[in-house]
Amino acid sequence: MTSFWKQLVLCALLIGGAALGWQNRVELTRLWEQPSASSDAVSPRQARNEGVPVIVGRTEVIEDNRTLSAIGTGFAFRSVTLRAASSGEIIEFNVVPERSFAESDTLMQLEDAEERFAVSLAEVRFNRASDERDRYLRLQDSGVASTARLEEIQTSFKVAEIELERARDELSKRVLRAPFDGITGLASVENGDRITTDAPIGSFDDRSRILVEFDLPEALLGRVFIGLGVTASTPSVEGRRFEGEISAIDSRIDAATRTARVRVAIDNTADLLRPGASFALELDLPGDRFPAVPELALQFSQGSLHVWRVQDGVVERVTLRLVRRSEGLVIVDGPLNEGDLIVVEGTQRLRDGSAVLVLNLEGEPRT
Repeated sequence: MTSFWKQLVLCALLIGGAALGWQNRVELTRLWEQPSASSDAVSPRQARNEGVPVIVGRTEVIEDNRTLSAIGTGFAFRSVTLRAASSGEIIEFNVVPERSFAESDTLMQLEDAEERFAVSLAEVRFNRASDERDRYLRLQDSGVASTARLEEIQTSFKVAEIELERARDELSKRVLRAPFDGITGLASVENGDRITTDAPIGSFDDRSRILVEFDLPEALLGRVFIGLGVTASTPSVEGRRFEGEISAIDSRIDAATRTARVRVAIDNTADLLRPGASFALELDLPGDRFPAVPELALQFSQGSLHVWRVQDGVVERVTLRLVRRSEGLVIVDGPLNEGDLIVVEGTQRLRDGSAVLVLNLEGEPRT
């Protein structure tokens, strides 16, 4: 085959492809441009009187639901850094990584000989002051003791009581107890070390639940609420997804980022999750119900969006507000009802009140 004939065949294929792309447009203009071959042929002017040929689609009403993906950081449900309440030598140390403790269990004991001696001395003074007070109360009832002396004895009793409470408090500071049910982490001291007041001992976490915090855009704040379900995954536990729910929403929006802090609680009864891990979160955010129309139906002119609605063979212009696009449809806000016929193709010749000829079957829109 010569070069000339090859070029001729190529041109024919290109023209044929373009013709297939215009198939729907040909159907729209068929009645407009081609008169019938019969003796009752209709002129273009008569075709216009019958109506502008159009293809329509139906309005749907759908929920404007959104799926939000976010990254957050995990925290223990309760977490503290253990610190010494007083200084001294460690004589008992039970803080071992990953060891569980119940509330009030002994984590660390400091040498407490002086404190126990102070408590014993305070108890003796308190008991003596108590006996003396009781004796003077009896004497006053018999009229022997003076009121002034009784007041002095009662003051001494009160002082002895306070000193006993203080001695007992100092003794209690020699013992570090678990503040709640939890698990200890790595310790920074050992048995036999001497520590100072407020020295850090180690971490202590309640991992029964993991709290994950992330920033939510302010535009979506109205869609979230306490108890909304969340799905989470973390690289620290591959192949697993965890269910949680929103447990707290911050009371204010950050003016710099225009986001609000949101906290998610995830059950960790199986103790697979760890504080500090990163989490990928997915939230299905419910939305209001809106009309939805095919993308091709939406027109823009004179600074506003609109569609052409078909009613009783004529069209009317309906002004709308764009909400967002969703899977080939456009979610809009405006006076449309479910099932309304909307012009999808053939909008170029339409005016308010124009008569139309619907080419496609009702309920089977072609877009």
